[in-house]
Amino acid sequence: DFSARKSADNFTLEDLGFYVNYAKNLNVKVYLTVNTLIKNNELENYINTIKQAYMLGVDAFIVQDVFLGKYIKELLPNITLHLSTQGGVSNVYGAKMAKEFGFSRVILARETTFEDIKEIAKIIETEVFIQGALCSSFSGHCYFSSFIGGLSGNRGHCKQPCRKKCSYFDNNTGKKLTDLYSLSLSDLCIGEYIFKLKEIGVKSLKIEGRMRSEDYIFSAVKYYKSILNNENDTKTYKDMLLKAYNRGDYTKGLSFSQDKNFLSSKIQGHKGYFVGLVKKIITNKLIIGTNFKFLEGDSFKIIRNGYEVGNATIKNLNGKLDIYFKGDVKIGDEVYLTKDNSIKFNYENLKKLKPLVVSVSAKVGEPLKLSADGVTVYSQLSFENAKNSPITKDDIKSSLSKTDVYPFNINVNFENFDDNLFILKSEINKTRAKLYSEIFNRKPTIICDNIEDYKLNSNFSFKQLDVGDTVILSTTSKLNSKIKNVVYSPKDYNDDACNFLNYYKDKKVFLYLPPYLSSNDLKIIDKIANKFYGVYGDGYYAYQYAKEKGLKLIVGTGFNVFNLLALNEILKNEFIYSVVASKELSINEIDEFNYNFSVLNSSKLQIMDLIYCPFSKNCNNCPYTDNVVLKDENNREFSLFRQKLASCQFKIYNLASVYSKNADKYPTIYDLTGENEEFLNKFFNNDTNYLKS
Repeated sequence: DFSARKSADNFTLEDLGFYVNYAKNLNVKVYLTVNTLIKNNELENYINTIKQAYMLGVDAFIVQDVFLGKYIKELLPNITLHLSTQGGVSNVYGAKMAKEFGFSRVILARETTFEDIKEIAKIIETEVFIQGALCSSFSGHCYFSSFIGGLSGNRGHCKQPCRKKCSYFDNNTGKKLTDLYSLSLSDLCIGEYIFKLKEIGVKSLKIEGRMRSEDYIFSAVKYYKSILNNENDTKTYKDMLLKAYNRGDYTKGLSFSQDKNFLSSKIQGHKGYFVGLVKKIITNKLIIGTNFKFLEGDSFKIIRNGYEVGNATIKNLNGKLDIYFKGDVKIGDEVYLTKDNSIKFNYENLKKLKPLVVSVSAKVGEPLKLSADGVTVYSQLSFENAKNSPITKDDIKSSLSKTDVYPFNINVNFENFDDNLFILKSEINKTRAKLYSEIFNRKPTIICDNIEDYKLNSNFSFKQLDVGDTVILSTTSKLNSKIKNVVYSPKDYNDDACNFLNYYKDKKVFLYLPPYLSSNDLKIIDKIANKFYGVYGDGYYAYQYAKEKGLKLIVGTGFNVFNLLALNEILKNEFIYSVVASKELSINEIDEFNYNFSVLNSSKLQIMDLIYCPFSKNCNNCPYTDNVVLKDENNREFSLFRQKLASCQFKIYNLASVYSKNADKYPTIYDLTGENEEFLNKFFNNDTNYLKS
């Protein structure tokens, strides 16, 4: 119910116990994803689900909401929590906060630099993604699916609009600046860089497996195992991986700096493995110049100049295998294998089993005794002297070899075996079933101090903060007098902030901290942060940063405060100046809190944070201007705003503004980042009603 892959074929509590037992018998740990944002009306079910799964033997829970995780850890002190990649930990401040809140491991944001991974690994157990899909927006801060289709990625319903056709344009000239799929990133594959991660103390390497084929999972695991074990067949498994699923010829990701393959902007989806060129075309059939041997059902993608122009499949018609194609295919086009039916022969007979030595005692006048793995069971009936056909050792071996659903590899050891024995074979089978069931279902002692059904105590009494209206600006402008707070979100953090501070010296001025900051970015922030009254934070790390620096904190929309328990944890701190409601809560849901939230209103809406260069780091001839728009396949437009820290970050805004008349009762946040002077003057001269019209 609470995983970030709602569309997957997920486990239920009813069958989770069986799969946990299956894993435990093979010495495999089980971590349960409960990593979506949880609303107030879901809290009881959420916590009770965690409790029940904990009692079933789940080893750790992967949680997105760090404040809710803190509460769960206090409720169930013996539970193990991992902070999801959706928590966006990318620097030491986020790591220290997670550790202080009771998390034992952080699953790092995919954008985390190698240098920051090294420092975080010194603080807390660290898990790093090494293989799988990459999100275009920074981890846990994408609202694209939510606001153009009503399906929240933070709630497990992402429809991946970033994989659709869209391109950047210069809004002044209309010139197209990028390719067909300008938000689609290649899949991650770091290969031998895993040794670098191992050297700096990374504890866990994560391969994306959910909603992937068996071919892909098998190939990926074998590929990385072969690297770690210095085996000779690494290339074989890399080739298998390319055939199983390959978006964009893979990228090593951002941890090791943006490479030329980072964006998969020409082809969307599985590209496959290069096998040859189109040599000849006969009506609707192809001949490929290749040494590869193909099987019926193998499939291909046909590419010219980097773009897909067709596809093909091997069919057996009239007793002959031929390659039949569709599309605009020409001689000389590249052919990529996208489905290789030979891969399954590498794994279909493999099955991980638990070695089990079953000791047998069979004596006249005594019950059948079976012992294995510290468990001993007895039959209800005893052995008798056989009158006709005695029970043989082979009979018992045959019965014990039937492991039913259990992952056991059986060897039989006869401690005692009398001659001329008789017992019903059904009795042997029942005793065997009892032994295997007890071994399989055996659980360690699980400590749960409070296993009763959880009931939310919603009688929270929050301290109401008189915060007033707030505006986020990247430049100076004449402000409406009712604006009490100003947040400085500059185009370039390297610029002198004194002019901005002097211009608004009659206001409380905060420095904007984006969702992602590297250690190099933080060095720039450190030079100016103490000049401000406080900080406006859009990432969890900002909480720890403000606390350590002695600054007031506006808890921004990026914290995604979604429930009473998280809000209660936040407001325990004196350095909290105000809390902004999540963009994804309705006004009716905000009203449930009975708290004076600040609410984003009369404002444009940021939907993505890009921690990479959408123009492939073409720094010497950067096509970015202040007037770049992203257009999707439906010709909807989204504005782009660049911020410079140690490197560039980009924000994408929905050009449709957000406004709710029912939100006027709350202090307002106006996000006017990147707006020009003309717009700002019109906005404020109209008493902040400019967008409402």
